[in-house]
Amino acid sequence: MKQRVYSAVFFLFLAGGAQAYTDTGGRYTAGPNGYAGLNFFSEWGDDAYYLRPSVNTYSSDLIDRYSTYSLGGGLERGNWSAGAELSITPETGGYNNTAVYGDLSYKLLGEPDGDASLEDMTFGLFAGLTAHEDIYAASTSTVLSGPGRRSSVSTLTDAFKLSQTDYGIAASVKAYGLRVSGRFTKTAYDKDVTAEARQLPVDIGSIGTSGFPDTAVSARLRAPGLPLAPEAGYAKTSYLLDQPDSESLTFGLSVKAGPAEISAGWEGFSPGGGAARSDYYSLGLAFSF
Repeated sequence: MKQRVYSAVFFLFLAGGAQAYTDTGGRYTAGPNGYAGLNFFSEWGDDAYYLRPSVNTYSSDLIDRYSTYSLGGGLERGNWSAGAELSITPETGGYNNTAVYGDLSYKLLGEPDGDASLEDMTFGLFAGLTAHEDIYAASTSTVLSGPGRRSSVSTLTDAFKLSQTDYGIAASVKAYGLRVSGRFTKTAYDKDVTAEARQLPVDIGSIGTSGFPDTAVSARLRAPGLPLAPEAGYAKTSYLLDQPDSESLTFGLSVKAGPAEISAGWEGFSPGGGAARSDYYSLGLAFSF
């Protein structure tokens, strides 16, 4: 697995080519119970299109290592923009998935005047389809510890397959140098899920957790024009099977240093149900050419 990750990272840093712009970088996230997450990306294109391959991998003392390999791209035509992404999570501990995602957004404002207080307003729709496959089922004993779940499992006669569809709306407004954005997501499944099915791995922010999401809402505030640019975010997710809602708070800072951008962040993840909050810290470095 390590060799696969290193090969993908090497590809990302060489993939830029001679395009109008190239961004590449990575982020490391550390948390309790030995949690360690790595994300690497490369993006290149111009004002009309972009391509973005990425790798996201994480593990802890409570969960096996999961790695996701993604390739995304997008087009921009006037006020309209569209994007798509394909991602693959190879088998780990009997579980794997393949996902596709697409979005469409429209800028409600044209080019603003130089002294306009309202600089941008965007509305968008998005949808994604994830095909899960798991060869294990959960036993009746499940232990909750922080954001991870440890369950004794038994091998299924036939692999448990589940199609998950996510769809929702997104909006963004930039005024007086501040950008506020938000998303709402609803999740549907092609079959009823039960307590006997092992909970599937999902990501909330950069933190690995488990469950069958039902709805999710998130908001983000950024001040990208400042020399030391701050940002803050909030996310809440509800689940099926009477699993308590989870909440996530984030705060970060980034600063430009020539072609480089250095960022640092904190995420506080509360799994709900009276369980204690877990704190995660990240450090990122990106380059623009």
